[in-house]
Amino acid sequence: MTPEKKIFLTNIQRFSLHDGPGIRTTVFLKGCSIHCPWCSNPENLVYAEQTYIKKDKDGKVEETGTYGKWYSIDELYAEVIRDRAFYGSCGETAGSDNQEDGHAQIVLDILPGGVTFSGGECMLQMKPLEPLLERLNAEHIHTAVETSLFCSPEQLVIAISHIDLFYVDIKILAPELCSSVLGGRPDIYRENLMTLLASGKPVVFRLPVIGGYTDSVENRGAIIAMIKELVQWNRNILRVEILKEHNLGTNKYQSLIDGGNVIRPPEYNGVSDELMDQYKKEIEEELRIVGSSVPVEICKI
Repeated sequence: MTPEKKIFLTNIQRFSLHDGPGIRTTVFLKGCSIHCPWCSNPENLVYAEQTYIKKDKDGKVEETGTYGKWYSIDELYAEVIRDRAFYGSCGETAGSDNQEDGHAQIVLDILPGGVTFSGGECMLQMKPLEPLLERLNAEHIHTAVETSLFCSPEQLVIAISHIDLFYVDIKILAPELCSSVLGGRPDIYRENLMTLLASGKPVVFRLPVIGGYTDSVENRGAIIAMIKELVQWNRNILRVEILKEHNLGTNKYQSLIDGGNVIRPPEYNGVSDELMDQYKKEIEEELRIVGSSVPVEICKI
């Protein structure tokens, strides 16, 4: 890494439709503060270059390379600005609607496209990203992050200052399981979540449903209870998205293993459509009890 190249990433995905409103450019940053056993982006877990080897079904090497590339602010800005014509405008009133109580409610589906930062845990690189975020803010380009909020308070403050929309995972709330399965500290997560919600920034909750990890009655109940409590005082929770387990990261795990990296491939236990529907109904019913109209959706990636 040279002094001017401070942003470490693996991929820039263009014309993305699953990482925020509108048409987006998604920047996948390298490094993560936790280790979800089911992660679909294993190439972003480690903050270091990693060799990969991709083979065909007969075991013949098709491609070799390295996950991880350093960018300067100018280089990354040039990459994301290429797609500006597809983003739309991010003015002060974009995506807002006045409700009967006089509060402005952000309407997620009519927000403009823009740039989304994902990972790994993108919040870990907020400090070096800040000059880029300032440029995007100045040009009214909508910004979003996909985060688990396992980051420092300082990193969160930077994000709150510059990011327009937060997609926040809620994975495992039981302290012991959070520590043993994810390697994260639940106290840090809760403190950061409260700070984010108090800031007034719009938030979408994402609930990954992973067989054997997050799908238990106890974990679902704890998550529903927390969301039910939060929607009663926070008007900036825009949506709850339930994400079904998938195996799209399997080939990337294998390419890392073949490249000589020590990594354990995930074990996918499967989640039924019936459970997904049941979870959705459970959340909707509890939100209905407290008079909340926050939409709940099952999202497929």
